[in-house]
Amino acid sequence: MLNWKKIKTQYPKSYDRFVGVMFPYVGVLGLSTLYLFETKKLYYFFDKQKVYLTIERFGNHQWLYTISLGDGTVLCPKQESRKTRDEIEIDGFIECFNVLNKQLSYD
Repeated sequence: MLNWKKIKTQYPKSYDRFVGVMFPYVGVLGLSTLYLFETKKLYYFFDKQKVYLTIERFGNHQWLYTISLGDGTVLCPKQESRKTRDEIEIDGFIECFNVLNKQLSYD
């Protein structure tokens, strides 16, 4: 499960973009409501931001991720292998928030 409080405090620009894109007319009333948000929908959000998360399985209980950007750059952040796809998706999405936050800081 994503730690939305951590995302909001550590990656405020990407969090604000997320709220603006995914909840354009209503916003987010409270962080606790985001715990009901289906994590898989983050693929849609990050694809629209040209930050692409790819999950790969290399063997039994060996899942890793890569992040590609719209300009063709591929990022392979330091990471530990996870036992399930859900676990590695959480790690990957947190890193996507980090990457997007950096991009928005340069604008």
